[in-house]
Amino acid sequence: MKGLTLESKHLRLREDLSLPVPNAHELLVKVMYATVNPTDADTVAGNHALLAKLLGAKRHLVNTGLEFSGIVQKSGKRFKQGDRIFGYVDLLKGIKTHQEYICIAEDFVALMPAQLSFEESAAMPLGALTSLIALQDLGQVSKGSKVLINGASGGLGVYAIQIARLLGANVTAVAGTNTEAFLSNLGANQVINYQQQPLKSLQHKFDLILDLSTLVKYPQIKHLLHKHGKFIPANPFNNLPYFIGNAFRNKKVKYLMVENGDSEKLALISSWAAQGKLRPVVDSVFSLADYAQAFRRIGEKGRRGRVVMQMSEE
Repeated sequence: MKGLTLESKHLRLREDLSLPVPNAHELLVKVMYATVNPTDADTVAGNHALLAKLLGAKRHLVNTGLEFSGIVQKSGKRFKQGDRIFGYVDLLKGIKTHQEYICIAEDFVALMPAQLSFEESAAMPLGALTSLIALQDLGQVSKGSKVLINGASGGLGVYAIQIARLLGANVTAVAGTNTEAFLSNLGANQVINYQQQPLKSLQHKFDLILDLSTLVKYPQIKHLLHKHGKFIPANPFNNLPYFIGNAFRNKKVKYLMVENGDSEKLALISSWAAQGKLRPVVDSVFSLADYAQAFRRIGEKGRRGRVVMQMSEE
């Protein structure tokens, strides 16, 4: 079996990996496509090693790859052999997706939208699921909510815009140069170029600010929130001190950490995509042999949506 192994902070493509064996609650899945995202680049750099160790994560040969599309190889309790599924593995524990076969809990996957290709489906689970949880569960976005999404053109932002609109929000998207037409087409009501208008210069108030750049801290944006507004940073660790203050202020900082797939929510995402209400956004597609190029693309500016790798042939 082919897969990417991490050795001394360097990735290596191997062809001699053992086929994983599922337990009673898992599916064996042939991975067709998997994404490469900034978390994978952080893993290669060793940025999550200490946290994973503290959480008792078992080390595997393949340590990168979080979302995927694939084909069930053996029937389980809810999915049958041949089903086309997509999903999101455990963020810190368990097998990752940059290999030809994985074992995954049935609760972490859902059936792919029939109209979408494998590469399109692979680009959706993590970004759409995280956006849905941030906006609906944490942000309690509803019709008329005013939402600002910072870092709106990346792998999460392209779904956050669409899901916020599905929930009835008025969406202001913040991104770099030459993204206005792209983000407006996804549903953004207003698009702001942060290079021309930094967040600190904005005058409007918002019910929710979702920061997907992972760079913003609460003091920098609190003046943009309504009295009972919410700030949700995609990287909660950059804002840990401000969670403590929630008990003493009306404006809240919410903790966003989506650790694995959710079959029920992924099924909703799949139905939205099947109805044409939620569109996948693929930045680029690489072969497994070109994994180094795929990882380089993650560090380049101007990405729109997900970077995807083909893991297997049908």
